[in-house]
Amino acid sequence: MAYRRAAYFGNPFIGLFFCTNGKHTLFPIDAKDSLMETVCSGLKTKGIKINVQAYNLNGIYVVMNDNGIVLPSLSSDSEVKLLEKETGLAVYVSKEKMNAHGNNIALNDMGGLVNPCINQKERIEMEECLGIELVPFNVAGFTAMGSLCVANNKGFITHYSATERELAEMGDILKVKGLPGSVNTGTGFVGIGLLATDNGYFAGEATSSFELGRVEEALGMIE
Repeated sequence: MAYRRAAYFGNPFIGLFFCTNGKHTLFPIDAKDSLMETVCSGLKTKGIKINVQAYNLNGIYVVMNDNGIVLPSLSSDSEVKLLEKETGLAVYVSKEKMNAHGNNIALNDMGGLVNPCINQKERIEMEECLGIELVPFNVAGFTAMGSLCVANNKGFITHYSATERELAEMGDILKVKGLPGSVNTGTGFVGIGLLATDNGYFAGEATSSFELGRVEEALGMIE
């Protein structure tokens, strides 16, 4: 598999702006068509342009897998309808005050890791939409699990300071094996600089070749 790097107007932290599941990738409405085509070709997804809550931070606010999509409370009806129409998935608008769902939840189609500070009632509602169990978790003392871990249905990569015990527990929850690593030349918060599906990945353009190799190994993409 060819190593893939991308940036959003020069910003290598693409996980702040883009969000993906196995079939669709969300881009800000000002994203260049050429960038969308390149990323979607590598991930084998369909691109959708949307600004959630009128901001371009789709990767911060949105979390989704192939079962459903969770949006923050201030999302508009038009945003909900657009995603329902384009993806055919259930969309849940969460009332959780900590509304950076993409920052707080790491998931695949089999399990999820959630910031322990998320309200239990809201967590249950999100579980119903996403079709998985969301387990409160932290890695290396950090709780923003969406920024700390990227998973597909083949593997996961998480903060380089994760312990062997944490890796094992995360694997039990996500039902895949994983590795510690980094992106963008040393950033352990891999979620803000990496997108992955079962078919491909894109990392921030500042990611080194060594880091990319680690990403491929962790996500089960070595041919």
